[in-house]
Amino acid sequence: MLAFAVQYGLYHRLLRKALRSNEPGLVMSALKRWLKIAIAWQLLVLGGCALYLVVLNSGHARGVAWISPAIGAAFGTALPLQLVVMAIMRSARTR
Repeated sequence: MLAFAVQYGLYHRLLRKALRSNEPGLVMSALKRWLKIAIAWQLLVLGGCALYLVVLNSGHARGVAWISPAIGAAFGTALPLQLVVMAIMRSARTR
């Protein structure tokens, strides 16, 4: 949930208002800024997931439930991207 909230918050704070404007320069600069920060966030989450898996790999209980926090973080940060792509496409269509 935290990864979802952060990713959606990045969109809401950095990109949402610019996508609603009719100024292509504003949209492009906001999109570039959001993209840089979103990629950095993705790398941070994936690095955290990898670290989690490496640290807990040797001492986990039987079964596969121990990997669920890492999978949840990866999916949690990927799901808001679907909403962002739809907003970007909607913005591009209205121009």
